[in-house]
Amino acid sequence: MFSILTLVIVVVIAAIVGFYMLNKIMNPNEIMVTKSDVSAELITIKGGFTDSVSRYRGYKASFENNTLYIKIKGSKMPFGGNSGDFNISLANTYGQIDKIYLQGTDNSKKLIWSNN
Repeated sequence: MFSILTLVIVVVIAAIVGFYMLNKIMNPNEIMVTKSDVSAELITIKGGFTDSVSRYRGYKASFENNTLYIKIKGSKMPFGGNSGDFNISLANTYGQIDKIYLQGTDNSKKLIWSNN
């Protein structure tokens, strides 16, 4: 017979694992970018995941030394949310951008746009 404490532990662990799988920063090597464009007003990035399982959950952007870093959030859960494709449009409040990188949690990065 399960005790209530065992049941609570199982539910908490399942919730933590589920949250992690729903909001994971994806490895840049698992992402393909089909279009990236920068203007004085707008930054657009279009793409998707290289596998058919991952679902797009959002992004985080940071800016340092004229370089924009984008962390794509995804999920391996096959239900709910968006498809694996994404279309990010954000206002260019950064000014001069020289490069855009996709960045993972381990600071791995992949160049997706360069002003050069």
